[in-house]
Amino acid sequence: MAFMTITTIRKFALGSWLWLVLPVYAAAGDGPWMQVIDDQQHHVRVEVRAVPGTGVREFRAYTQVHARLASLVALLEDTEHLPAWMHRVRRVTVLDRSDARQLHSYLVLAVPFPFHDRDTFMKTSLTQDADGTVHLRSESEPGGRGACLDCVRMLQMRNEWILRPGPHHQVDVIFDGMGLPGGVVPDWATNLVVTDLPFGSLRNLHRQVHRHKYEAAQIDGIKESE
Repeated sequence: MAFMTITTIRKFALGSWLWLVLPVYAAAGDGPWMQVIDDQQHHVRVEVRAVPGTGVREFRAYTQVHARLASLVALLEDTEHLPAWMHRVRRVTVLDRSDARQLHSYLVLAVPFPFHDRDTFMKTSLTQDADGTVHLRSESEPGGRGACLDCVRMLQMRNEWILRPGPHHQVDVIFDGMGLPGGVVPDWATNLVVTDLPFGSLRNLHRQVHRHKYEAAQIDGIKESE
């Protein structure tokens, strides 16, 4: 009968937990990108590169979606629904919305046993360039004790969604992030799963954005491509 040793179980648990420590960050990389996934079935491509001064990598993932910009923004800003399609997101609570383009939130990430869940406070901003490209940037910020008493605080996190419109409502979607995991986690283990988070998120995005409530969404201030 096959069995798992204690060492194997610990390695499995560690690998599972690493899903949620990326995108935590240190500094932006500046070396060449290396393609690690080119999934034509799901129309997702993922690249990684080294982060200077660390042993970990940052990711950059691409896909193309036939959708309105407002539909994509509505999906990404639907914080209540994020746990349904973003890997390991247990809860996102909006604490303050400064205006239509900026909000502050509290995020809880699910961590498999025996580790504690992670939490952090985030600042998210929405901008649109003159050429129509939309940027949705999120990064961690200092905050007090969260609602999750058993959580371990993640001190740094950053990611960005870039929505670049093309003709006939074809939108290039880029999702990037980088970081250093909280707690004691070896770099080699972190890099084993660095591609899973963006790949799974973009794959799920294709299914979610065509739900009626997003297809019919109207977002003030977002200009659609011609």
